[in-house]
Amino acid sequence: MSLELLIIVCVAAIVATALTNRFRLIGPVMLIVAGLVASFAPGAEGAGLPSEVVLTVFLPVLLYWEALSVSLNGMRRALRGIILSATVLVVITSAIIMAAGLAMGLSAGAALLVGACLGPTDATAVAALGKGINRFGRTVLQAESLLNDGTALAVFAIALRVASGGTGVSAASVASEFAISIGAGLGVGVVCGTAAVLLWAKWNASRTDAMLSNLIALTVPFTTYFLAEELQGSGVLAVVACGIVYSRYNGNANDSAIRLVGIPFWSVLTYLMNTVLFIMVGLSLPDIVRRLPHQELVRGLVLIPIIYSAMVAARFVGHHAIIFSIRALDRRPQQRERRTNIRGRLVSTVAGFRGAISLAMALSIPGSFGGTAYEERDLVVLITAGVTLLSLVVQGIALPHVVRWANARPTAVQRREAEELDEETRVLAGIMRDIVEELPSMAQRIGVEDGELVNAIRESYGRREERMLQAASEEEFSFFDEDETALRLECIDFARARVLEARNAGRLDGATASLAIKRLDTEGALLAGPIEME
Repeated sequence: MSLELLIIVCVAAIVATALTNRFRLIGPVMLIVAGLVASFAPGAEGAGLPSEVVLTVFLPVLLYWEALSVSLNGMRRALRGIILSATVLVVITSAIIMAAGLAMGLSAGAALLVGACLGPTDATAVAALGKGINRFGRTVLQAESLLNDGTALAVFAIALRVASGGTGVSAASVASEFAISIGAGLGVGVVCGTAAVLLWAKWNASRTDAMLSNLIALTVPFTTYFLAEELQGSGVLAVVACGIVYSRYNGNANDSAIRLVGIPFWSVLTYLMNTVLFIMVGLSLPDIVRRLPHQELVRGLVLIPIIYSAMVAARFVGHHAIIFSIRALDRRPQQRERRTNIRGRLVSTVAGFRGAISLAMALSIPGSFGGTAYEERDLVVLITAGVTLLSLVVQGIALPHVVRWANARPTAVQRREAEELDEETRVLAGIMRDIVEELPSMAQRIGVEDGELVNAIRESYGRREERMLQAASEEEFSFFDEDETALRLECIDFARARVLEARNAGRLDGATASLAIKRLDTEGALLAGPIEME
């Protein structure tokens, strides 16, 4: 990437993000548009990402972070539905899209490539645009989006063979390849995740050096992806499985310094990767359009809304087929409690955004097979990008309205979720109460004999317990009431200004002032609560 292109990408990202925040627009769409506009700037000609970079660098990092962030308890509650949606629903969606493409004159290879690219939903898009969905529903959608990438990439590999004119593509070979890809991917992911947990626990040095720890953590998704691909497994599924295992069993191994550095690091890294990916799609579209003959361009533009309609219909029909199959086979009372109504299924359909994963797969299609140019590549990329854009715009606009309509008639799942939030609040308040009860023994264990100090801390945690019980959920909890929080933050701002004033006047050394400001920032963060990074 040249310096001119780097500047163009940065400016496009800044402008798109600023407009998104100012007018509450759909972020990914604005990034694609910004890239499209930036493509006309000098130095942006022929911009694009190498296909191997998209699959081997971007996807492992993006999916690993999403796997670390998903709620495992929520996944367990709906594991059967998630697995079916991540496998059967992807196959159904890809098949229906392929049928629509064949009906409109696409070759079998191109139609299957479009189906494979648009088969999976995108975890990042769901997290960004699905904020109005209830917590359990959002967890299910995110988990489905994580796991369905492995299925889609298995279909994608088969589609590449068909597009290249490969022989020996039969039902038996497809089933065999699919089973090996999924099985080897899951196996490698579980092994790598377990190994990472064990190594982390054994190596004490990694638990005290935040920078080194996060550097080591960054190598985990790449190593996992490489090993799985070498064993003919799904690298993407391996990365997701590794992230889930690591998230579940490594909670106690990391100290607070590692988390305080690591969470912002991963959040910023994945944000930048998503931003670059969407902008590069916008930058590459004009070249794709210019390379396409006029007749093929018109054909692609006609196919976009047709393929999009088939994709949405496939998700709606596929969801119903899976749900009614489960209902027919499982008649247990607890299964009835998990049922969603037609409103909930419509929310799930509309929330099935396509995003960075679909674009990454399309961009990774090689321009030639065995030295022979693949003439339909640009058409496949155009259709995939157009459908993804339609998905983000149409469904992004429609989702808040559909969610409000669905919430007007709460289901048993939503009512149970409200009860669970109350119970979680009581659990967290109970932890504060346990601290109060155990405080004398803690003080004795570490050699603190100041009775007044112990009493002051006991009163502090007692107040935290009371405030936690008053909060509707952990997200609404604060250490102090609104007025006290505001006054304390004002004091911190005053102190920060005075420190800077003393530094500028030469009465404080720069290093001393920097350390004082860091302490004030830490105190302010404690009052304001965790920073929302995504």
